[in-house]
Amino acid sequence: MSANKSSEETTTTTTTTTNSSTSAAASEADAETSDVTTVDSAAVEAEERAELQQFIGELQEKIDSKRQLRQQNANFELPGDAYFARLDSSLKKNTAFVKKLKLFTATQLETLLRELSALNLSKYISEICAALAEAKLKMTDVPAVVTLASKLHCTYADFDTQFLEAWQKALNIKATEKISNPSKLRVDLRLFAELVSSGVIQMKPGLAQLGMVLVQLIAQDKDDHSNFSIILSFCRHCGEEYAGLVPQKMQQLATKYNIEIPKSDFLSADKQLNLRTMLKGYFKALCKHVLTEQAALMNMTKIIRRTMECKGEISQEKREKCELMQASFDKLLASAQSLSELLGEPLPELTKESECCNPGTVIDNMLDSATFGTLDPWGDEEARAFYTDLPDLRQFLPNFSAPKVDLETLEEPSELTEEAIDANIDAEMDMDDPPSTASDTALEKEQEEQATPGTPNADQAASSSASCAVPCDKKMGSALMELGRQQQQQQQQQQQQQDQQQLSQTQLAQSQNQQLRKQFDVFLQNLFNCVNKELIDSAAIEFLLNYNTKHQRKKLTRTIFSVQRTRLDILPYLSRFVAIVHMVNTDVAADLLELLRKEFKWHIRKKNQLNIESKLKIVRFIGELVKFGLFKKSDALGCLKMLLRDFIHHHIEMACAFVEVSGIYLYNCRDSRLLMNVFLDQMLRMKTATAMDSRHAAQIESVYYLVKPPESAKRELTPRPPMHEYIRHLIFEELCKQNVERCIKMLRRINWHDPEISSYAIKCLSKAYLLRFPLIRCLADLVSGLSSYQPRAVTIVIDNVFEDIRAGLEIHSPKMSQRRIAMAKYLGEMYNYKLVESTHILNTLYSIISLGVTLDQSVVSPLDPPESLFRLKLACMLLDTCGPYFTSQVTRKKLDYFLVFFQHYYWFKKSHPVFSKSENTSDLFPILVDHTYRDCLSGVRPKLKLYKNLEQAKEAIDHLQEQLYPQLKANNAQDASLTTISEISELDEGVTDDSGSSNDQRERQAAGGSEADQMNDWTEYEAEPAAPPPPPEKSKEDLEFEQMYEKMTSDSYQERLKEPPLKATNKDIPVPMMARLQKKSYDQILSNNAPQISKGAAAAVAMATTNATDVANSLPAATASCSEAPAMESGKGSGSGAVPFVLMLRGNKGGKQQFKSFVAPSDSQLAINLKLQEQKTREEKEKVKRLTLNITERIEEEDYQESLLPLQQRNFTQSYYQKPNKHKFKHQKGAPDADLIFH
Repeated sequence: MSANKSSEETTTTTTTTTNSSTSAAASEADAETSDVTTVDSAAVEAEERAELQQFIGELQEKIDSKRQLRQQNANFELPGDAYFARLDSSLKKNTAFVKKLKLFTATQLETLLRELSALNLSKYISEICAALAEAKLKMTDVPAVVTLASKLHCTYADFDTQFLEAWQKALNIKATEKISNPSKLRVDLRLFAELVSSGVIQMKPGLAQLGMVLVQLIAQDKDDHSNFSIILSFCRHCGEEYAGLVPQKMQQLATKYNIEIPKSDFLSADKQLNLRTMLKGYFKALCKHVLTEQAALMNMTKIIRRTMECKGEISQEKREKCELMQASFDKLLASAQSLSELLGEPLPELTKESECCNPGTVIDNMLDSATFGTLDPWGDEEARAFYTDLPDLRQFLPNFSAPKVDLETLEEPSELTEEAIDANIDAEMDMDDPPSTASDTALEKEQEEQATPGTPNADQAASSSASCAVPCDKKMGSALMELGRQQQQQQQQQQQQQDQQQLSQTQLAQSQNQQLRKQFDVFLQNLFNCVNKELIDSAAIEFLLNYNTKHQRKKLTRTIFSVQRTRLDILPYLSRFVAIVHMVNTDVAADLLELLRKEFKWHIRKKNQLNIESKLKIVRFIGELVKFGLFKKSDALGCLKMLLRDFIHHHIEMACAFVEVSGIYLYNCRDSRLLMNVFLDQMLRMKTATAMDSRHAAQIESVYYLVKPPESAKRELTPRPPMHEYIRHLIFEELCKQNVERCIKMLRRINWHDPEISSYAIKCLSKAYLLRFPLIRCLADLVSGLSSYQPRAVTIVIDNVFEDIRAGLEIHSPKMSQRRIAMAKYLGEMYNYKLVESTHILNTLYSIISLGVTLDQSVVSPLDPPESLFRLKLACMLLDTCGPYFTSQVTRKKLDYFLVFFQHYYWFKKSHPVFSKSENTSDLFPILVDHTYRDCLSGVRPKLKLYKNLEQAKEAIDHLQEQLYPQLKANNAQDASLTTISEISELDEGVTDDSGSSNDQRERQAAGGSEADQMNDWTEYEAEPAAPPPPPEKSKEDLEFEQMYEKMTSDSYQERLKEPPLKATNKDIPVPMMARLQKKSYDQILSNNAPQISKGAAAAVAMATTNATDVANSLPAATASCSEAPAMESGKGSGSGAVPFVLMLRGNKGGKQQFKSFVAPSDSQLAINLKLQEQKTREEKEKVKRLTLNITERIEEEDYQESLLPLQQRNFTQSYYQKPNKHKFKHQKGAPDADLIFH
């Protein structure tokens, strides 16, 4: 208990300490945050106080200056006549002064004041007042005008009255007329108010005139509020003096810090209140106008959004109208906020949609609100790099100083400003690239310099020499003349040398020009061989370095435009070439675009059904240039719209080609997605609404679903159990050559007794096609390692592999090709690791070349079509994997037998008409399959002699059958016994197809024969038992099966009776009478044992005729008789030591039949074979005889079994042993009906 108490005390103390620590930390954090907030609040307070003090200082200064100016204008003395007498009164200077006042600016104030003090303007006061009232002033000129007007007011007595009259004329506003110049009235109203408050104009008439102007402005501005800027300007500049207006922010700061804002003493509070009340009424009307304008803007935005969703585009008129409405609303809202700040009145709450209505962004905001998701115009990084990652020309062009152009971020030209265009032009003009030595400009300059006859220095020398040649003295005359002649000769020689140099230089320049032209022609020819990114980039750099002249750029443009119409594969590379050149010189792209646009419009206007390849080239070229940003998206969509207006014939193919090239790019760009979507839907609607060719309909559907693939329902993947994930991780991720042993150990640790886990492991071990191909051997090694611990699981895996290969043979699907190759490789590796016997491998190989295979070229097998060569690849894969490991003598011999049939299958495929243009040729057979076949056989049997044609393969199979036939025949003769003849097998004998191997057939035949012997022994040698055993009870399903089987057999028998009887083939050919009655020689008559032609000899004649037909057709009679004699069957002759035979041969060139008799010894192979054949015939006849005699016993047994059944289950249908009753034909009575017969 004490221990518990002590522990509780310790816990309580620890909790208290932790709580205290946490509270202390919290208090420290609060203190820190409070310090931060106090610092921020102090900084804000200091800023606010400084701003308030600045406002109060400016306002107090303004009020003091106005008070001083009013006092000055109220208390002054007018100068006398003596003052005006000494001033200048000239007309010229006075009129010039008046003209300057009409163009008054603040900078002229000092000059005008000096002139005013020097001129006598007593006679020009009215002109001066009119000039000041009508002058076009700015807001900055108002204080200067007030100063000048104050000087005039203090100088001339009648200035104030005339000045007031001039302002009354200028501010005469009619209620029915709108203000023509609001900007001048805004300045004039402020100036007039400043003049009144300064005392230049008397207060009473001035206030009356000012109030009348304000009332008229407010009265005119009830509907459209077009005068709002005038009133707002008056409130900003004069609102404090006339209405006591102070900004709301400053008023709040003054009340917050208890600071008094100074007020003007110009007007009393009552008069200020009247004007303030009038302005507040105007502000309320303005708020209503703001709400009305917002509603109109929202309605316009909705209309534009609906138009964009329906048509995908907006007309330019609507776009401009919407932008104008947006700009005017934004201006109105900003002005209303300013007036609200001055009056201290709140603005009404605007709807939330108005918040997104920023200047000029109505359409952009609508596009932003559309849920496009992540748009990728390219699809993959390789395409993005091809179209956007252009080479940086700074690395190749030394004097290239322009910034790198990113074509993806280029805006449309319609959105660029004039200043930006001018800046681009200036940047291009400032580029200091000197022309290259191969350019046209450099050559022209050199030619001009060389074409000049002399230089200025030479002319000066000539003139100086001429001047020196002037005779100064008579004695020096002859010497000077001689010197002049020598200099003239030297000049002539120099001129000749210069002419020769100039001629050589011109010839050199011409040769260089010709060589340059030839090089450029070669460059243009090689340009169309640039079929990858690196080659086209190198070509562009070479052009910019060596051939970048105006003439060659034009020639390049024409060459690119005239690309061959069938070279559609090179259009993307040419577009990239133009895009790279466009970064330096824009004329190539501009000229090419103009040519393409003109060609496209010409094809549209032509409306003919010719030159479809040229049309497709044009639209595809435009599509590629769109993706490089050279062709504007709006122009490209305009081209598509032109095609959709007349959507027939070639226009359909052109539109489909354009959408195929650039549709995905335009659909996934934010600014063109809506319009592209509308055009695609329009294409699909036109396809369904109009009756067009199936080819065109298929093209439209193809490009539509290429751009807008159908949304497939996303299948929710069920999570796998952790153990399943672990098994997949071991087999499909961790398995490799180095860690096979580790994977075996890990798989041994799983619970193989759990059916779910073991079945999933077996399933994963059976799917070798999910692994990488080199790892299939590792998987077989893994299974081999598990065979010692989990033999049952390994057996199931092997069965699954065989079933998968068999299913692949029964289902001919190209989609399963990789799977079937992988499973064949897996099976071969299993044999290599001693998991499968060689018999199973051979059975699989025979199944590959025989299951579903028909050797009749007129019959097309669905499991092995003539054009399909996949089974050859499958067999080669299995042979390559495990063929070299057939090392024992028995397996090697069996594999040699298979290779004979495999070569026959290969030549049967190769000689099929699908792969041969003419007989005995294989021009269309894939060379890769041929190499695979030869490599496979050379790897399995390096010394094997391959057959050269199908005939050799057939002869090899016949030879192989001749070798194996006697042994098989002897085995069958020893084990022969009585077997039951199946009637169904007799009927279906001609159509059954045995697809198994020869070993399986022999095993099944042997097993079937032993079972038949056991079943039929009692029928041959024993008597029938007296009392039959009681029949077993049959279920309902057995009875139904027997009834259906009986009905099926009876129907089959009825159908066979209707068929014409088959004529039995006669195997024996009787000996002709002419051969029998052949005259005997004298020696034969004298001999006692003269042989006679027997029936066996006749049979021999028949066999010789049938067996030697092919040879006798091509060889002479003597050769045929000699070659076929050992192969013929013999019969028993009449004599004991010899057997006579007659050989019937066909004559040469289709002549008469020839008969030759010869005698064969009785122990020869020919006679023995004839005896064996006659014995086999006798045994067969005896077998049929016994079956016929025993048929009655079977009938009685069937009747007895049927009598034991109840009456309801008996079959009273007609027995199939009875002949069907044939209905007698009844002739029609009377005349035949002609209408019924012919109609």
